[in-house]
Order: sequence, then C-alpha cells, then structure tokens
Amino acid sequence: MVIFIVMLKVIIFALCLGAVVSILILVPTFIYTIPYTLWVGHENLVGRQKDKCKESIFSAAKNATKLYKSWITRQKPTI
Repeated sequence: MVIFIVMLKVIIFALCLGAVVSILILVPTFIYTIPYTLWVGHENLVGRQKDKCKESIFSAAKNATKLYKSWITRQKPTI
C-alpha cells in the first residue's frame, strides 16, 4: 500500500513539474511571437509570406527575432 502512495506522489509531482516548466517556457515564447504572428497575418492578406502559416512556435520565435532585428535596424525583413 505504501508503494502505491509513493508512486502516486511521484506522478503528481511529475505532472506539476511538467506544468510549471511548460508555463515558464511556452507562455513567454507565445507572448514574444504575438507581434510576429500579427505581421505574418497581415502579409498573408496582402498575398505574401504564404509559407509561414503552419510553422511551429519555436521556428516562429526564430523568425520573430529576425523580424524584430529588421524593425530595429530599419531594414527590409528577410524571412
């Protein structure tokens, strides 16, 4: 009986730890990519950047960094 209680506690701890890690990593990444996602949506309406519709959040973060760099340096984005 004791082993089942210990296993239950370990499973609950692992679930809580997974939830905390996902919140600490994915929520800031999501907030970081919001302006990039809005820009891609606007570009899709105009007819450009059609290949960026279905990309993962991590590749969107990589491309968001390139876009923000181009905005800061006042250059045309090369994504």
